[in-house]
Amino acid sequence: MTVTAARRTRSPRRSAARTAAVAALSAAALLGGGLTAQAAAPARTTGAAVELAPAGALATQCYYKVNASGGLLIRSGPGTRYSVVGSYANGSTILASASTTNGFRQVGTNRWVSSAYTVRIVNLPCES
Repeated sequence: MTVTAARRTRSPRRSAARTAAVAALSAAALLGGGLTAQAAAPARTTGAAVELAPAGALATQCYYKVNASGGLLIRSGPGTRYSVVGSYANGSTILASASTTNGFRQVGTNRWVSSAYTVRIVNLPCES
């Protein structure tokens, strides 16, 4: 018996997400780092990888470098009273919201970092 694969069609939303992922891979290659997709699961330390927020989760996102010698905690909400759900290593490149709430930038669904320890990478364009 021969099994033939059915041709899948991609939705415009999935195509846009794929285009964004390709753009992020290109940016990571320029920076000399790897790329790790960030899912809704708890974040984890990824070294110098670029962390992506879920598609459509944030309005305008920019690339930032983590500037915290002991690493940067990822919290479940925009404040220190929220639980820690992960961390980024010092020097990591992350994709985060351009705007802040209570001094925190959103890096994904229920994922926030202190903006005091992020430095905008100005030679990479922001995305909306």
